Amino acid sequence: MAGAIEVCRVIDASPTKNFILGRRNSYRMDRQTRRAVLGAAGGCVLGLAGCLGTGNEEEATGAEGTGDGTEGDGTAEAAAWRNVEMTDVTAGERFAVSELERPTLVHPFAIWCSTCSSQNREIDSLQGETNHEVVQLNIGDGENGDDVRQYAEDNGYADHSRFAVAPNSVTSALAEEFGPAAVSPPQSPIILLCADGSTHEIEKIADPGTIENGIESNCG
Repeated sequence: MAGAIEVCRVIDASPTKNFILGRRNSYRMDRQTRRAVLGAAGGCVLGLAGCLGTGNEEEATGAEGTGDGTEGDGTAEAAAWRNVEMTDVTAGERFAVSELERPTLVHPFAIWCSTCSSQNREIDSLQGETNHEVVQLNIGDGENGDDVRQYAEDNGYADHSRFAVAPNSVTSALAEEFGPAAVSPPQSPIILLCADGSTHEIEKIADPGTIENGIESNCG
């Protein structure tokens, strides 16, 4: 009997209980904070991408590969996000990042993310002075194409950037190449894709001057 009590004590003090208690406490945090914690936690990259992915069931078809290198993971699987065809929800056109003129800026975002909204205003200011290819890549939980189109139109962004809802294959590949923060909207960087195929990260919130300097210094 004493042995059984001791076993119970061991189980009671296990990290499992602490984890469960932590999960209960986590529900007291607001929705944005919970996602930020998930993005920073690390864990299993593919599992995290699945949790933070949009659940979008749009069929993802591979576009013609570019054979480009990357400063990220460097594997074909990690770089696959470039070649997945997606729909620009503001124009109804299909595209792949690899097909766009470079340099290209890719910004993973969510509508609920206030940090993302601040960054989008800076990007739109940049687009008022330049004409870079910008892909606003929605990775928000439960946000669909109609939501994203309405967001882009309401804020006057539709004429300056492409807006797409990321399929799970894209969020997984982004996490594989850049790490879990890439699919946590408050922490996700702006991803810069240069003409030579290299990728670089610009931390947000970046103003137009910082973004332009990043393009010049990394892409030439």
